[in-house]
Amino acid sequence: MTRFAIPALAAATAIAAAPLWAQDTAIDPGNLILADDLDGAEIYSDFESGNWAEEPSVSTIGDDWKPIGHIEDVVLDMNGDMYGIVADIGGFLGIGDRHVLFEMNNVMILPKAEGSDDYQLAVRATQEELEAMPEVEKGWLD
Repeated sequence: MTRFAIPALAAATAIAAAPLWAQDTAIDPGNLILADDLDGAEIYSDFESGNWAEEPSVSTIGDDWKPIGHIEDVVLDMNGDMYGIVADIGGFLGIGDRHVLFEMNNVMILPKAEGSDDYQLAVRATQEELEAMPEVEKGWLD
């Protein structure tokens, strides 16, 4: 009888403690964004050079910011961390557009409105930097 009591007691303790472990590793969904919510989001630039480490206080797209394209894809590294975004920039109605990669240190994700699940992105790049960016295609990632 005691032979079964110890494993049963260990199992009961583990089941009772499970909610405590779950609380220690709780994830705040308010800080998470689904990749699907970024798909097709507009990308804006103030046409100034730099990255967001230099000016991290931007919370909205300014009236003087210009739309430069939209998100084509989200790129993750092998650890599952977001590495960057592939953006479809330039062109008109799909003619003359290019796909370029923005690393996340050059991208800021901003909600379109307070509490919105719709997002827009801001990048720091001059017109010349945008034009000089190397083009990437799906085969580049394969």
